Amino acid sequence: MRNALRKISNGLNLGMDKVLPDAIVLAFILTFITFVMGIILTDSSPLDMIVYWGSGFWGFLSFSMQMAMIIATGYIVAEAPPVKRGLVKLCKIPKNCIQGVIFIAIASAVLGWISWGLGLVAGAILARSVALNLRNVDFKLYVAVAYTGAITTGLFGISGSEFLLVNTPGYFMEDMLGLIPLSETVFEPSLLIAQFIGLIVVVPLIAALIHTDPKDTPEMDQATLDRFLEQEKAVLEMKKNHKSKSEMTFAERVDNSPVTTMIIGLGGLIYLVYWFSTQGFNLTLDIMNFLLLTIGIIGHGSPRNLLNACEEGVRSAYGVLIQFPFYAGIQGMMGSSGLVALIANAFATNSTAASFPYLCYFCMAVINFFIPSSGGIFMVAGPALGQAALDLGVDANKFLISFTAGETISNIIQPFWAIPLLGIAGLKMKDIMGYCIVFFVLLTAIFFGTWAVMW
Repeated sequence: MRNALRKISNGLNLGMDKVLPDAIVLAFILTFITFVMGIILTDSSPLDMIVYWGSGFWGFLSFSMQMAMIIATGYIVAEAPPVKRGLVKLCKIPKNCIQGVIFIAIASAVLGWISWGLGLVAGAILARSVALNLRNVDFKLYVAVAYTGAITTGLFGISGSEFLLVNTPGYFMEDMLGLIPLSETVFEPSLLIAQFIGLIVVVPLIAALIHTDPKDTPEMDQATLDRFLEQEKAVLEMKKNHKSKSEMTFAERVDNSPVTTMIIGLGGLIYLVYWFSTQGFNLTLDIMNFLLLTIGIIGHGSPRNLLNACEEGVRSAYGVLIQFPFYAGIQGMMGSSGLVALIANAFATNSTAASFPYLCYFCMAVINFFIPSSGGIFMVAGPALGQAALDLGVDANKFLISFTAGETISNIIQPFWAIPLLGIAGLKMKDIMGYCIVFFVLLTAIFFGTWAVMW
């Protein structure tokens, strides 16, 4: 079994390395495909499709900012000295490459469940730290399991945008689905069980089987190793050259003083206590970002340290910022032309209450390649599939879980959300895609099996 898994994953990796373009190129290709499909399958003219594209291009700037902030604040928290010291200590736990890949798979899944932005960034940092500590590892596999764990549990966890959205009064589908509490989504038993089996047991086990034996594992790629060592050296140099208080100007002392950050951090904590005491466990996207930013402000200790981490965090989000408008444009074309409704209806037409969750899953996996935004995809495809689910008698929360599962698990093979993690790791999607395909197939089977037994 181990040899078969290695041959399959290595073969897929080699194949993807030859055919998979850069993520931004894929966004351009999907834009063109959507444009052509709209002309052929709907009554839209070429000019109509261009207008839909341009009109949708900036349609979700607010949501884009929320997504960028999730990544940036996740990075800020992961780089805060107390948190980073904890991560470094944790990375000394694995004693060989097999233990390392299991450790990263589980840790990234747990961190991703708390916050997918934190999971993506911390997962990459864990992969780097463990790889630097052990050296003889399959670094591409390390990054693949970090991405799989963080992006999957992340959108099912307490920072998942769809689950938070439907728990927010006044959201756009409240008249149809009503308010759905987190107890019926994030903490729904079948979802928790599927995640535990898939991401805490099976993915780590399969990754351990795929990884070469410790005695046969070569040192990771020299170029990657050299880049990481240079980054570590730069950090040490910065600390070494840090000015003493007597050498600082008044402005520099203020910039490096913990006083202002502690005052602002205290204000943030007071507001969070007020929020949760009056609203209950109502973790919206804005509150999640506020929580992470408050932890980051306190953890970094001074405005200068905070801004340094923020600079790197924002850099990690650059791919989202440049690509999201193109996917918003695709979303505009698919929504305004009626393509999403056509695709959704094609999957829902012959569904029954029993088959709907599985067909909804595949429907969302297809649409997710064109609109890789959990909140955005729900805005476009949610109404059509939600109405179909209700007409068939499917519970609103089960519709939402199957809907989210389709676009969440397919994110494993969608380059969009891998951008920040790959940027930190210094890899491209084609480097890890073979492994990601294996994990996508496994998790799909596990979720379908759990639904068949528990639903």
